[in-house]
Amino acid sequence: MSTTTTSKTPLLFSLLALIAGGAMGYGVGIKVEKSTNAPNLLSCQQQRQSQTERLDQSAKQYQLLVASNEKQSQQLEQTTKDLTAMTELVDKQKKEFSSQLALLAQKKQRLAVNQKKLVVNQQKLEVTKKKLDTEVVKLQTTTTKQQVVIDKSHQYFKRQAEMQANVKATQANVAELKLAAKGFKKACDEFKSGNSWNWVSQKDCDNYDQQLGLLKDKQAVLVSQQQALSVINAEIGKK
Repeated sequence: MSTTTTSKTPLLFSLLALIAGGAMGYGVGIKVEKSTNAPNLLSCQQQRQSQTERLDQSAKQYQLLVASNEKQSQQLEQTTKDLTAMTELVDKQKKEFSSQLALLAQKKQRLAVNQKKLVVNQQKLEVTKKKLDTEVVKLQTTTTKQQVVIDKSHQYFKRQAEMQANVKATQANVAELKLAAKGFKKACDEFKSGNSWNWVSQKDCDNYDQQLGLLKDKQAVLVSQQQALSVINAEIGKK
């Protein structure tokens, strides 16, 4: 049974009650008139007119009640529809919210996994950095040692070149002294023989002795220079 039909039933009972009340009043009026044995047609007509007006008034009230009840029924039906729509909207929003919560949980889980990976990568990076730092220190140490060797080698080569130049210069001096001593020896030998046609004297022999002394000293210097050169050559050969 619909809401409109249910709400109309009490109104129908009310109208029937009003009609029954009017009829009972009419009957009572006739009974009173009979009992008094004084029938009055005008009075009966008036009472009937009054009952008819009351019935019309009751009918109008009934119509008004019916219209009001229908309006309330329509409002109730609209309210029910609105409530149903709101309930459906709330259910939809609940589902969407649940989906969003599930998505958020997945994102949080992925974030946690990424954070763990980041921590692991940072640890690996630290280990790699330490290894690189160690390699850099080793490389710097090796470079320093190599630079020392290069510097020493440069010094050795420079010293070798100087020694080679000194040896050559001393060898040239020795050659000059030998040549000069040879000339003085010839003059001294002629002087000692006593039959030279050249102008020779004891001074030539003194000069010869002096040249021999200079030659001996220079040869000693040359030997010392050559020994030093051999040492530096050996050091360079080890590098």
